[in-house]
Amino acid sequence: MTTILRKLTPGVIKRWVRAINANMIQFILKNRFSKNNNLGRNIILSKDLITGINCTIYSNVTIENSVVLGNNVTIGPGALLKYISVGDNSMVDKNVLCVRWGIGSIKIGKNSYIGVNNVLDCANNIVIGDYVHIAGPSTAIWTHSSAPMALSGIPLGDLSETHRPTAPVAIENNVWIGGNCTIYPGVTIGNHSIIAPNTAVTKNVEPYSMVGGVPGKVIKKIEDQKTT
Repeated sequence: MTTILRKLTPGVIKRWVRAINANMIQFILKNRFSKNNNLGRNIILSKDLITGINCTIYSNVTIENSVVLGNNVTIGPGALLKYISVGDNSMVDKNVLCVRWGIGSIKIGKNSYIGVNNVLDCANNIVIGDYVHIAGPSTAIWTHSSAPMALSGIPLGDLSETHRPTAPVAIENNVWIGGNCTIYPGVTIGNHSIIAPNTAVTKNVEPYSMVGGVPGKVIKKIEDQKTT
């Protein structure tokens, strides 16, 4: 017993208190949100999380700062969400990562899908419309480039726009994007467009276009489905 008491230094006691407080906060948050939603095991919730009703959050999800979920939203196992709002009836699938070294945010509309293992970079803003399907795996939407840092030997801690430029990305309504695509900073993808799998989208895509390749080029125009 004496040996154990000797190990209870002020630093150890502070760590224990922080751990107990963190566990209590998670217990309270999970109890609050489980009343109208379905929560999996081993999830971490932020104190500022806002949800609608009938949401499903699967196991091993981490929800950090500034997350808003609408009604009937599904978050797949292992997802990491931060600075994101997700509209009604949308799904963010397994292992989706929101990464952020900047001041941006992510907005996803209603009835949209973000596929398995996709990456959303909110160094700048990402706006994704309604009825957008971004297939997985491994499609990434980037709003920054660190190429100038690498080429000029700039330290990682220097996040200035001069060495690490950012630009927003917009994906309009009714867009389908295949797996293993890369969407580059500053791109707007117009409504009713298709991005073929394995495409690098480096410039804007006009509405009703099918784009594919590296770099992406227009393959053909798409007819309006409502008029055919």
